[in-house]
Amino acid sequence: MKTTQYPITRLFGVSTAREKLFSKLGIKTLFDLLYHFPADHENRGNTVCVDDAQNGEYASLILEIITPVTNTRIKSKGGRAMTVQKFTAADETGSVKVTCFNREFLGQSVKVGNKYRFYGIINGIAGLCSMTSPAIEAADGKVLLPYVPRYPLTAGLTSNILSSCIKQALEICKNDIDDYLTDAEREEFDLCTHYEALCGIHFPENEEILRQAKRRLAFDEMYAFQLNSILLGENVKSGKAYRVDYPEMREFLSHLPFEMTRAQKKALHDILWDMSGVTKPEDNTSDEFVSPARRLVQGDVGSGKTVVALAAMYAAAKSGYQSALMVPTGILARQHYEDAGRLLSKMGLHVALLTGGTKAAEKKQILAELKSGEIDCLIGTHALIEDNVEFKNIALAVTDEQHRFGVGQRKTLEEKGENRIFPHTLVMSATPIPRTLAMILYCDLDISIIDELPKGRQKIDTYAVGEDYHTRVYKFIRERVEEGRQAYIVCPLAEEKNAEGEYIQTANYELKSAKSFCEKLKNEELKGLNVEYVHGRMKQTEKDEIMSRFADGEIDVLVSTTVIEVGVNVPNSVVMLIENAERFGLSQLHQLRGRVGRGSHKSYCILVSPLMNKSKDSDFAKRVKILCDSGDGFEIAKKDLELRGPGEFFGKRQHGALCFRMADAMGDVKLLEQTKTLATRHAKEKRELEIEKIGL
Repeated sequence: MKTTQYPITRLFGVSTAREKLFSKLGIKTLFDLLYHFPADHENRGNTVCVDDAQNGEYASLILEIITPVTNTRIKSKGGRAMTVQKFTAADETGSVKVTCFNREFLGQSVKVGNKYRFYGIINGIAGLCSMTSPAIEAADGKVLLPYVPRYPLTAGLTSNILSSCIKQALEICKNDIDDYLTDAEREEFDLCTHYEALCGIHFPENEEILRQAKRRLAFDEMYAFQLNSILLGENVKSGKAYRVDYPEMREFLSHLPFEMTRAQKKALHDILWDMSGVTKPEDNTSDEFVSPARRLVQGDVGSGKTVVALAAMYAAAKSGYQSALMVPTGILARQHYEDAGRLLSKMGLHVALLTGGTKAAEKKQILAELKSGEIDCLIGTHALIEDNVEFKNIALAVTDEQHRFGVGQRKTLEEKGENRIFPHTLVMSATPIPRTLAMILYCDLDISIIDELPKGRQKIDTYAVGEDYHTRVYKFIRERVEEGRQAYIVCPLAEEKNAEGEYIQTANYELKSAKSFCEKLKNEELKGLNVEYVHGRMKQTEKDEIMSRFADGEIDVLVSTTVIEVGVNVPNSVVMLIENAERFGLSQLHQLRGRVGRGSHKSYCILVSPLMNKSKDSDFAKRVKILCDSGDGFEIAKKDLELRGPGEFFGKRQHGALCFRMADAMGDVKLLEQTKTLATRHAKEKRELEIEKIGL
């Protein structure tokens, strides 16, 4: 696949300036470009006439422009300068008034008398129809794709530019895109070739081609995940690990400010038995090494997984060995470090923190103490898997919030031992997954489930309301802040505009964005309070700084995207307000809700959605009622599955939780089983997986 590694500048029309824009999307080679998959596809092929368009729904129309484009400069409610373009288009059954924002180019590109395909939401009825910011494509004498991809973009790069470049790349790489499946295997699992899948995902000619492309690419992702997991497990199991004595845990338990739950104790015993190489505490062995233990601890938000991990790290230290805890963010690493330091230092253990922000001199000292064995427990981020991080005798590697790490990152941490002495592996997840699916997804791991919450954990009152409740909700937040408490407000978007400068809209309402919504609240409803925002596009240091200020109480209300789903523990925050709640899966809503209710103060979660204005009996209303009635993540997952079926389990926005771009591990169990069958077969055949062949 040499051609796929050509730089993006090989393509016609990609200048040095445009190369920098592609780089912002992580696209540097033709390979990167081909695997920059669409976020979704718009079905624009089923065109209707104006008379047949349904009010409030998406429609695809072929219309002729009948009035010139007018361009007006105005100021929005927030004081931002913007331009508005208006014109009228029609077919033989009626006309449509079109309004766009910040598209000055339409004055030159849209001509009276020409026909265009319009795709967007129709408002009104025949004779009084309008569309706001529709997609517009020239229709005269052109072949229009029925399914149009919507790509993740950046300012300066449009979908048209991206599609043109992808078309060139597919032609250049046509003879060099290999397929790791044989003809017989493709026939066995009813799959198209890999090249056909790439063509079909970017330029689907019909619904069946798009379906086949998605299925093949999803198969590839699941297969790679399964095979890597199996090979990783086999590689580790063929090695050895230090035997950790099953210790007397009274010292550790006596320093806890609470009593561990039955489920926590059961999970801890599973881990200790694993590491000791025995099946019950009274057994004994003098062997220095045992087979490496590999276990997943799955528990709901707030179930106390971290203290179980610290107990296991304590056990490793008591046997004279080191351990590591890797988490996805610097702020979370610091919080775990402070909690672990307070607890484990009382028992004479040396705990250290290593992140990307650790200063050079301090890092040098930590690395030296780690190699000499002075450090018992190392807590940190991806910095733990850097090449220069060397342990003296690591016996336990813990990965928290495992869905934020790939199999390769887990593997790197697990291979920190020397001479095929692997650490025991403990993986923790707060994502509720039915046990049968977990056994397939984590086929290389044993599973322990913490299915109860610690005593005294606050019940979070949860309400689902329409946008007409906003005034009351803001008043409620202000009252809580005046009492000395804090609040989160979560929005589905980071910015209010897409890469083409258009305001993002769905149905008859605009989606909330963290940045603009924060500014609005600061100037209007929550004026006088300290309101800040944070989102995933910010630099990590900037995100950590804002989260630290919120944790320290300097910020009253934090407006955010789901970047706070895995965040710091702020016991003083008591309100979680989630805007456009219909845009999130139930599991993700439950995860976000778990950010509050962590202290002694009464806490609340408020789900706001315009869909609640329409009908209290809508599918969305029925779905969120599950969340309002239960605080049990596993019960929520079970009922969500019963209500919506496996095809929509957790919602589309949850797919990334397992690092998949195309696959739905929760929804397509059959495909998951097929990939496990093939991966197991290939692992037995010792077939090498060339990851670059399938774009992973």
